[in-house]
Amino acid sequence: MTEALSIVAEDLTHDLSGADHHALVVAYNATAAPYPSDRTIIDLFRDQVARSPDAEAIRYGEATLTYRQLDERSNQMASQLRSTGSGPGRIVVVFMEHSIEVVVAILGVLKSGAAYVPLDVATPKGRIATILKDLSDETDRRPPTTIVQARLQSRISPDLADIFVLDADFASISARPNTDQSFAATPDASAYIIFTSGSTGTPKGVVIGHRNLVNYIWWAARMYSAGEGLAWPLFSSLAFDLTVTTLFTPLITGGRIVVYLGDPGIQSMVVLKVVDDNAVDVMKLTPAHLAMIRDRDLRTTRLRKFIVGGEDFKTELAREITEAIPHHTEIYNEYGPTEATVGCMVHRFDIDRDRSASVPIGVPAANAGIYVLDEALRPTAPGIIGEMYIAGDGLATGYFGRPDLTEERFLTIQDPRDEVSTLRLYKTGDLARWHREGRVEFLGRADHQVKVGGTRVELGEIEARLLKHPYVLECAVATDARPIAAGKAQSSHRDQSGTEHNISRLVAYYVSSKPLSVADLRAHLAEELLEAMIPAHYVRLERMPLTPNGKVDRSSLPAPTAETSQTTQDFAAPSTETEKTLAALWCDLLKCGSIGRHDNFFSLGGHSLLVMRAVAQMRKTFGIDVQLRNLFERPTVAELAEVIDGMRWVADSRDPLFSDGPREEIEL
Repeated sequence: MTEALSIVAEDLTHDLSGADHHALVVAYNATAAPYPSDRTIIDLFRDQVARSPDAEAIRYGEATLTYRQLDERSNQMASQLRSTGSGPGRIVVVFMEHSIEVVVAILGVLKSGAAYVPLDVATPKGRIATILKDLSDETDRRPPTTIVQARLQSRISPDLADIFVLDADFASISARPNTDQSFAATPDASAYIIFTSGSTGTPKGVVIGHRNLVNYIWWAARMYSAGEGLAWPLFSSLAFDLTVTTLFTPLITGGRIVVYLGDPGIQSMVVLKVVDDNAVDVMKLTPAHLAMIRDRDLRTTRLRKFIVGGEDFKTELAREITEAIPHHTEIYNEYGPTEATVGCMVHRFDIDRDRSASVPIGVPAANAGIYVLDEALRPTAPGIIGEMYIAGDGLATGYFGRPDLTEERFLTIQDPRDEVSTLRLYKTGDLARWHREGRVEFLGRADHQVKVGGTRVELGEIEARLLKHPYVLECAVATDARPIAAGKAQSSHRDQSGTEHNISRLVAYYVSSKPLSVADLRAHLAEELLEAMIPAHYVRLERMPLTPNGKVDRSSLPAPTAETSQTTQDFAAPSTETEKTLAALWCDLLKCGSIGRHDNFFSLGGHSLLVMRAVAQMRKTFGIDVQLRNLFERPTVAELAEVIDGMRWVADSRDPLFSDGPREEIEL
């Protein structure tokens, strides 16, 4: 926990009064609710198959499967996996693009009794290899079965995995029996393992059991579906636990999964495809994704429920979405780390009552407990900063193959409610405090974990990878959050409190034995790190600032400036008028001192939300219909300026002065 928290605790800690203790510790956590704790998620799916066998369960384009067909195909998948040795206690990796087949594969893994490990198709090969080795080392050094599509097979080393190519081997699956088999997992067995960023430089796998998953999905079904069979879009990464809600909630409530596949290179824009398709009722997404759709025409949208999670959710954004949709709309803010099975707190946005800058994170979900504790693990009084701890039936088993880390983050203490029994808690690392009205306020992190675009990032993992570079001697990675002033076109995007929108970017500070280019550093990091984990700025220092006790003094790391921050290319000033105008627009948007003609929008810190703002401003500035794809395909100033000049020439050539009236024929 931070030094600041220690000081606050020492100066202000006082015991909770009897009334406060009962309200904030006992009554607040009275969340016990019945759920089928003796069953697995597959049992719940089979119940729904029996209730609505001929209803449509999943759709991708024109292809569909009914509940009966999905059940039968996943039975065949399970039989195939069992024939190759998968089953209870085993692990199966799923490395596939969004499709009907990936849902069949996941259900088949669970029916076989094994646990599935979803990997995003954008995961670097080095990171895939690290995860596969980790899985092998902890399972008798047996390479894990890995289900892939033929177009992705080359990304997996055959030395590290027992590869099963689903589309190529489909004939062998279709010959398998399509009836239920008797080798399902038990409620105590693992359902899935999701790998998140790890502070030691190695991704850590969070193990979620069937009972954890059933508790969450049973609650989510009642909270979000409420007896309705809704259509849900499967568009976000399978390796992001936010997607667990979209995957399983419809399949136990008679709903429909509608599958969406993003275009190569612009995967983050698939959210716009979902909105424009207008085929779903409910959507789970990050605030950044929600912000991307606010400028869409939502007057005729079918969407009526939004579940938002992953990062801080601004009240003004919730207000804008509510006001943009004419029919009744429900917006939920769901909080929860992967270690608590997707979500453990929820708040339904109220446009009349929610007036603070951020939407509250709400109250505990069913069978969850939320505690704000000081460093001595005692409940804090209202107004006192503490760390948030989570209890309940959603707590993960622990970290795969990491008993040391599991012991560090999952604690067993004297139950604060009665001070007699014991209680298992997860130490979140999130700072929080109680308001007098009994509301928990989220205050950020107590450690070096951050959220970038909704992705949980351990700065230590980036630092560990950077230190593997042969010429990097010392390093530190920090976040740089700078206000982005809302220009005239975006003036409505400033929240009511006057708070400006911010962009959080990663900055790498390093000491090296020789000068290094940003291109070299980025290429080194990209071998093992996800795109969201690669810093936008690089600052070379002569030495790291240190605290009196010899640790890196992060508060003294200099803010990156145009003079200190290295660029990917040698600086070349914009030359044409279009390049100069475009560079000035990007400077204002990205808050950079100067931008050269070869600088890349995304390397400078541009992300999906900024793409939308950039395209909107370019359309207004140049008076042409600049497309999202133009920026993704030509991301430097010089490249995009060339596209813009070409589009303006075409627009000018269509001017009536040149296109109307008789033409003189010239004989050549």
